[in-house]
Amino acid sequence: MKKPVCILEYAIEPPGCEHDVAFVPPMTRRRLSPLQRIYFSLAAKVGTVPYESSVFACRDGEDSLTRRLVEDFNGDGSVSPHRFSTSVYNAAPGLWSVFKRNRAAYTAVASGEGTIEAGLLEALSGPLPALFVYAEETGGGYGAAMLLGSDGSDPVVAAPGDPSAPPMGFDALAAFLSGSAPSLTGRWLSLRR
Repeated sequence: MKKPVCILEYAIEPPGCEHDVAFVPPMTRRRLSPLQRIYFSLAAKVGTVPYESSVFACRDGEDSLTRRLVEDFNGDGSVSPHRFSTSVYNAAPGLWSVFKRNRAAYTAVASGEGTIEAGLLEALSGPLPALFVYAEETGGGYGAAMLLGSDGSDPVVAAPGDPSAPPMGFDALAAFLSGSAPSLTGRWLSLRR
């Protein structure tokens, strides 16, 4: 790893929890999809320090929005331009950037079972501080976020992963962030405190 990395802030929202977006004006809030609500809620909790880049990792994407687009198209052939434009993977971080007037670079990552790990690798390989948000709409709506920086009190050591390890899952990520697990190991990446 090219520089020391610390977890400056983190947030965890388990399945079924309330995603607080009360800080978003009502006209904007009502247009947010369920996935965008999770992203906004998490990003607001950890994005308190100016960051140089952000990475959004999501395996399933805008599931309910995409299903509705397909149903509409198969029904009467119409497709809502608003729904279509917000159904892409980078819609949530893009809308967040517009909302916060943040000009930092952002990336959206979807890598199947390796989504969390690929997102973390992307966040760790870019400039710091970096905002990392992992969120899923399916399964009760859940996610985790962290602000990674070079100066802080919670240093993390990154090392190569274990090719025989199972993919990083939300529960393992949440345990690592909360401190109940000292390490987080995936196929390509291992993090330990």
